[in-house]
Amino acid sequence: MAHSFLIEAGYWHVTGYWLKPNLAPILLEGGIKIDWKRANWFKLTTSLTCDDETRTEIIYQYRGNLNYEAKHYTYVAQHSLLGNIEGEGRLGQQSIIQYYWFIGTGSKHKGLDTYVCLDQNTYYLTSNILDGHSIKQTIEATLRR
Repeated sequence: MAHSFLIEAGYWHVTGYWLKPNLAPILLEGGIKIDWKRANWFKLTTSLTCDDETRTEIIYQYRGNLNYEAKHYTYVAQHSLLGNIEGEGRLGQQSIIQYYWFIGTGSKHKGLDTYVCLDQNTYYLTSNILDGHSIKQTIEATLRR
């Protein structure tokens, strides 16, 4: 299946849950906007609002470069809760997988996201933040164009 998320410019509506240890799931919603600046360069902007006590906002911006032939991309990002990030991703047959690490923090935090293509207009996201070998938090969400 050819991917539409990330590959095509556009807006995706996000609904899902933020899962933290020992807490009830926190409803979240928002959107992801994808722009292409040049042939291989993309910008991805995410804005999510969580339905918790403080209405936490999660905002992050990626700037990346996609190698179409290798189906591989690299990116840098700024995350409102986690700081500066570097990462890489791979386009699979039915999913997009990206791995990232936090820079300038001295921590062992890393992340792994999987976007599973359900159809051309729907993806399912699982995003995990790891501290060493432990999962610290997870976001599960559906993305709809």
